[in-house]
Amino acid sequence: MTLVGGNLDSDNTVLVVDDNKVNVGIIRQMLRRRGFSVLTSDSGAEALAIARKIKPGIILLDIMMPDMDGFETCRQLKNDAATADIPIIFLSALDDTDNKVHAFEVGGVDYITKPFQKNEVLARVDVHLRMRRLEMEQRRNIEELSELNEEKDKMMQIVSHDLRSPLGGIKGLAEILRDGEESSDPATVREFTAMICDSVESLIGLVNDLLDLAKIESGAMSLNISHYEIRELLLRCVESIQMISLKKGVRIDMDFPDDEIMVHGDRPKMMQVVNNLLSNAVKFTPHGQQVKVSVSLKNADTIEIVVADTGIGIPQSMMPNLFNKFGKHQREGTNGEKGTGLGMPIVKRFVELHGGVVHVVSEVDEGTTFTITLPREAAESAAH
Repeated sequence: MTLVGGNLDSDNTVLVVDDNKVNVGIIRQMLRRRGFSVLTSDSGAEALAIARKIKPGIILLDIMMPDMDGFETCRQLKNDAATADIPIIFLSALDDTDNKVHAFEVGGVDYITKPFQKNEVLARVDVHLRMRRLEMEQRRNIEELSELNEEKDKMMQIVSHDLRSPLGGIKGLAEILRDGEESSDPATVREFTAMICDSVESLIGLVNDLLDLAKIESGAMSLNISHYEIRELLLRCVESIQMISLKKGVRIDMDFPDDEIMVHGDRPKMMQVVNNLLSNAVKFTPHGQQVKVSVSLKNADTIEIVVADTGIGIPQSMMPNLFNKFGKHQREGTNGEKGTGLGMPIVKRFVELHGGVVHVVSEVDEGTTFTITLPREAAESAAH
């Protein structure tokens, strides 16, 4: 195998297969001057090996070769999934119609008769390379559209299931309050109203999660930078979940340093991150167990936030998809609490917007620990 033309770019590489060294030299020179990288081979067997390894953008293939003729070489290339999409132009002295027809039958895209004209060869190579690039771009677009369509279907499933259930509950409770005898009992009205408020909060949370993910995926999400004290933020997050944790019988312990830790970042987004982690920790921790949240300075420029629980843990089978949007990791909490599975992807993306990373360690029936490593100064490139 011979390579001419600098660094190898497979999309801009032409493989010339011909046992005539004079022809190879002429073709190689004119392609190189046009800016192509050129690979050469004098046998069909070697050409197959090169094509499978390098996957050139196009192949110029002679027919009359000693060990394996061009027709058989082309047939094997087209029968191999790794090389089937490489366009093959036959370049041969055989100018009868039968050979030309056979060249197209085995998978060739074009046929040039020797002696060839330089400009004709270059023009046809250019055309077929452009066509191949367009086909590959179209294929990528189709794959992206297919993925987007799949995401749309998953989102519709979430919307249809997770919106319908609380809406149905709200409707039922409202009808009872409107038409039933319960509407005359103040205690029942307060109880039903509280249930309606909880359902509305759940709906608002789902809608906000979906909107946040849409902004992140579109690149429209940015940071609203401010200075704030991280211990105060964590305390507010604990206070917001305290009522739920006390009702469930889950203790939340805090381990904060005595000195304040000032952070330069997006306070509401970090509150959402910690709230999501604390909410999950309480959700998956049974009565009598505990959750611990701590913060510390790793160094002068980096903080570490840890949310650890002694709950049911995460099965190893779920770990690879834990932070994936619409990943199959939704589970009920220890008291039957529901979730959408959108919280963890948002946690990861919000932390990464700040230039940080999230690490998770979990053991079934032993608990889960989330560790956020965060720069004290959020990356300015993320703040628009």
